Amino acid sequence: MDLNQLYFEHQILLMNAADAISEPARRKHLSAAGIVGGQIFDLLSSKNAGASVGWLPWIDQPRLAAHLVGSA
Repeated sequence: MDLNQLYFEHQILLMNAADAISEPARRKHLSAAGIVGGQIFDLLSSKNAGASVGWLPWIDQPRLAAHLVGSA
């Protein structure tokens, strides 16, 4: 997947979360943003990009554990 497309999708999801009229809708958009953020982290990590560290807050615990095991 194209990194710029992932950045775009992530920003749209964050804007949708900010504009959500209910808490469940906001959580749905933030959850989706978390998935995309994890994809961005994975893509940047696969390229050994230093910027991948900035995406750590967006990734879920199982993905983080797999990344740490894979880099050990």
